[in-house]
Amino acid sequence: WDGKLVSLKSVRIEDEQAALSRPWEAIWAVPGLQQMRILQDKSGKLNELQHAAEKFKWTNLQPAADEYAAEQLMDCAEEAHKILNGLIHNSESTVLYAVWGLIKGLASGVATQRGLLIEPENRYFDLLQHSLGQKHEWTLAFRLALGADVASKDQPAFKDRGAASLALYRHTASLFKSIIPEHHRAVIENTVRLVREAGY
Repeated sequence: WDGKLVSLKSVRIEDEQAALSRPWEAIWAVPGLQQMRILQDKSGKLNELQHAAEKFKWTNLQPAADEYAAEQLMDCAEEAHKILNGLIHNSESTVLYAVWGLIKGLASGVATQRGLLIEPENRYFDLLQHSLGQKHEWTLAFRLALGADVASKDQPAFKDRGAASLALYRHTASLFKSIIPEHHRAVIENTVRLVREAGY
């Protein structure tokens, strides 16, 4: 529009209200609703929605956030197995596709479990790293897996990123140790064992 990119998004008020009760959505929704500029609100529902976002308290969502985080970790076990297999068979595509899914899932789990309100979305990775600390083993593995840092030039990048992603899985399991429910424990612990046995 007039030489500028304009992005439009249509959402239902009911969906935004529901997002305030789902921690994995609330981390994205709350900051935007708090900052929105209402141009027209004949029904008053937008004002009510913004007021609800301004009064938002994370405490009530923590149990659901913990459950979601543990679920993400369990789901990413499949990606970790694919990475292990891809590294054994020297399959770049297998490793990188699984790395992509693992990073996305674990980052979402950590951000949600810690109640990081994402403002704006361009700071998502920064907020994750600052939350844990720049020197934390999770952060170091995350940066290598993401490709923000380079491990070495002695082997293909996909091998370094695959290895870092497996370490990231292990570190995330350590972060979530106290919140992993019994019905997820066997899958997660077995995956961590395989990662350790493989030297990652």
